[in-house]
Amino acid sequence: MRRFKLVLEYDGSAYHGWQVQPGLPTIQGVLESCLGRFGGGPVAVRGAGRTDAGVHALGQVASFDAALRLAPAALTRALNASLPRDIVVRRAEEARPDFDARFSARSKTYRYTLLRRETPSALAARTALFAPTPLDFEAMGAAAKEVVGTHDFSAFRAGTCGARSPVRTVLAADWRQEGDFWHFEVTANAFLQHMVRILVGTMLEVGRGRKRPDAMGEILAGRDRRRAGKTVPPHGLCLVEVNY
Repeated sequence: MRRFKLVLEYDGSAYHGWQVQPGLPTIQGVLESCLGRFGGGPVAVRGAGRTDAGVHALGQVASFDAALRLAPAALTRALNASLPRDIVVRRAEEARPDFDARFSARSKTYRYTLLRRETPSALAARTALFAPTPLDFEAMGAAAKEVVGTHDFSAFRAGTCGARSPVRTVLAADWRQEGDFWHFEVTANAFLQHMVRILVGTMLEVGRGRKRPDAMGEILAGRDRRRAGKTVPPHGLCLVEVNY
């Protein structure tokens, strides 16, 4: 039995998230089904992050044990020949026996993308939130700085979040511009359910002038979900990288 590590890229538009759900297409389910054919039996795959329905990934990491004879490069080719086109294995490698895609991770980086122009995009419609109304970029950047550090993120978690503790450490958070796109990138030791999407929804209120940038700190301290902004749609969110 060998332990493998995969780095995955996927368009999550057609899937109900990462985690297996009976009767629904998921990234984990498709991957396990594909690996089961190679391994001659069931293969349990663990992902670094349980991305929600419609969320994408450039650098999702998965680990699994299987009695495969394939070299990592051959496994990469075999998987990419079998998986649907919206799921790609960027790299496969043999991992240490104690490596765990989820529990060995030190931090993760997510990116949320806004399309900032007067007209929508046919090509970016599934990967960026169309946001044509005026926004204050500097104010949103200042708001992002308020969440850096170790905080109780109760105000920025979904009501269905099952995490035992709401405390997370945000290592970096900032907005950057790239042509017609604004990207919010945030790196943390771990994330709560919908945390990034609620952070972005709240910063959009700052950008529209409905909240001050320092209101982010006040909302954190208050730990009241009702004071934060709406949860923005999932399609603008992407898991960029997992660090070990």
